Amino acid sequence: MKKIYLSLITALAAFSANAQLTNANHSPVSGDVSSTWQCDSLAISPGASGANATWNFGTIATHTSVVKNYTTTANTNTAYPSTGVAVGSSPTNISYYTSNATDLKYWGGNITVGTNNATLVYTTAAEVAAYPMSLNTTSSAATAGNITLLTFNGTFTGNSTTLADGTGTLILPSGTYVNAMRVVTTQTINFAIPTALTNGTVTQKNWDYYNVGSTKEAWFSITTSTIVITGPAASSSTQTLVTRRNPSVVTGLNPTGFAPINVGVFPNPSSTTVNFITESTEAKQVAVYDVTGKLVAKQNLTDGKLTLDVSSYTTGLYMYSVIGNANETLKSGKITVSH
Repeated sequence: MKKIYLSLITALAAFSANAQLTNANHSPVSGDVSSTWQCDSLAISPGASGANATWNFGTIATHTSVVKNYTTTANTNTAYPSTGVAVGSSPTNISYYTSNATDLKYWGGNITVGTNNATLVYTTAAEVAAYPMSLNTTSSAATAGNITLLTFNGTFTGNSTTLADGTGTLILPSGTYVNAMRVVTTQTINFAIPTALTNGTVTQKNWDYYNVGSTKEAWFSITTSTIVITGPAASSSTQTLVTRRNPSVVTGLNPTGFAPINVGVFPNPSSTTVNFITESTEAKQVAVYDVTGKLVAKQNLTDGKLTLDVSSYTTGLYMYSVIGNANETLKSGKITVSH
């Protein structure tokens, strides 16, 4: 009987450890890559909160042609903190972060609500995660900074809150994930732009669903955004955006327990061929995607080696995934074709 109790305690302890977001398995670092597809948002519901929840989005309509590919790079924008990273899919869709062992902070970037495009530069950052983050972990922060709306500059104050409000099972068209956690982040921004005689409020709420320990990125996200503008250009707009991860292009965290694999990719950039080489016996294939997320090649590794002919590829950036026996992504990265 003691052995049974010990086994149960060990299993519960292991599950508890896995169901935590930490700096290591959540914060973006330079070199991370991921890709999202847009999904239908009509009548979408975030679902239940609490322990042992089930979030079933298994039949959601997914538009794989509406894709955004994200790359994390070291921050070089002097308008933002000198340390940290930039996460972006294009020059007009970039977010800036810093992280440490205890939290992840958001320092601003580009936002779009309806037809309104704005750029935020925080002087007092929003806290979007408190580590380690498990069920019911919460944090909040007062925020402040500068806003550019259209061609007008102003200032804002506000607040941010984040709460891990549920754990359980996440069901998506790509599979069922039993070590899921939902994190709800809310931001309110009250802005004033004196030169345009304009004031307003932006409210944004995110429900992010993680398969803890498999990837840093959320597997599914629901975002609602509302902007209310007062003054000569008075208007209001609300939108809901739903996305899910392309499971073949993610920053893997190696949930299988195998040592992280090393992959040599050279020459990179190239105009003719790119070689892939690894000593991992788990690696079986290499898949390559263009910037729209379209699969352009999927070839087998032979004795850990592959020579990929890119001579007919259009000049530009491509993402690759090294795939294992169970169709899991063991390594992701990018290659550049330059003619």
